[in-house]
Amino acid sequence: MKKYLILLSMALCIGVSAQELSCNVTINTQRVNQTNQKVFNTLQKSLQEFVNKTQWTDLKVRDNERIDCSFVFTITSYENNNFVADVQVQASRPVYNSAYQTSLLNYQEKGFSFSYLENEPLFFNSSAFTSNLSSFIAYYALIIIGIDADSFAPTGGFPYFEQALSVVLNAQSTSDTAWQQNGTNNRWQLVTDLLSEDFEAFHSALYNYHRKGLDMMVTDAQKAKNIIGASLLELNEMNNSRINRFLTQIFFDAKADELALIFSGGKPLEKKEEIQQTLQKLAPTYSEKWAQIK
Repeated sequence: MKKYLILLSMALCIGVSAQELSCNVTINTQRVNQTNQKVFNTLQKSLQEFVNKTQWTDLKVRDNERIDCSFVFTITSYENNNFVADVQVQASRPVYNSAYQTSLLNYQEKGFSFSYLENEPLFFNSSAFTSNLSSFIAYYALIIIGIDADSFAPTGGFPYFEQALSVVLNAQSTSDTAWQQNGTNNRWQLVTDLLSEDFEAFHSALYNYHRKGLDMMVTDAQKAKNIIGASLLELNEMNNSRINRFLTQIFFDAKADELALIFSGGKPLEKKEEIQQTLQKLAPTYSEKWAQIK
């Protein structure tokens, strides 16, 4: 019996990975005049290994459950081991019973400054600040994990947002203002908004949109479509009670193309006019897409 239990335990552990992310890192150097690409190639390799081989949480996931994501660093300045980059952070998750990947995050930080010495090891300490680069990666790794968790369970991402807040607090002594409380639309604000009771509707909308909407699309497309529409009205209620639109901006930057696709086909959407007006109000920069709604 003991031997059987050992074999069963081994079988259950096959394919289980401690790492939560499956990430692709790209370093784009087209905007800097550098003929020697070695340091950039080394940086890309180091970041790729750092993201994918670090255990960011206590989650145990199988290889096929790792979250697909990417970091694209467009280097705008490089001198004496000091870099400035615009960084595009993206993440997605599969939709149940389909081959479709839905975007969870599509966010760009401009002007991120960091230092990196070629072949310098990257590591992360959850209790202390180690470097601006490692903290930046850790912060967004935890944000990605949290948003993914929110899409599967109501407020499922809170433990990971709390860990991301710890990263922010550990970085308070640095000169990077994106960690600071007095900034707007920065790392501090994003994670504190995610943890604020004032923005509970954002987490509810994420869950309803993905788990009750997209994941049910194969079973009942029209019902799922209407649930997705209702989740947008939840975001509108949050917007009515709060002036700041940072979270709604992040939501629509990830979802605008998908929403236009979902709402432009099939049977008419329930509360079409109300939802269309809501979209125009919450994300006017995507008004051309909202005009496609039927």
